Amino acid sequence: MGATISRLDRDDIETMSFEDSYSRLEQVIRQLEEGDLTLEESVALYEEGMFLARHCGKHLQRAEVKVTELLNAAEPEDDDLSGPIEDLP
Repeated sequence: MGATISRLDRDDIETMSFEDSYSRLEQVIRQLEEGDLTLEESVALYEEGMFLARHCGKHLQRAEVKVTELLNAAEPEDDDLSGPIEDLP
């Protein structure tokens, strides 16, 4: 029991890209699912996984805000497009 595991701390996680964070989160999940860890190792990995999940969520929220801003900027200034096309400026 007690497979050798490498852990990342909060500072390491905060500097990771979304892709790296997600990949590491998948590794953590696999290790936890294998079940050949001590209780202490499992809790430590679970904690790391929670930090990774939150970090991924932050990346996704920032991306969503950016996409919303881009979509809003692409909308026409005149929102009244209900009339005939000939009436459009």
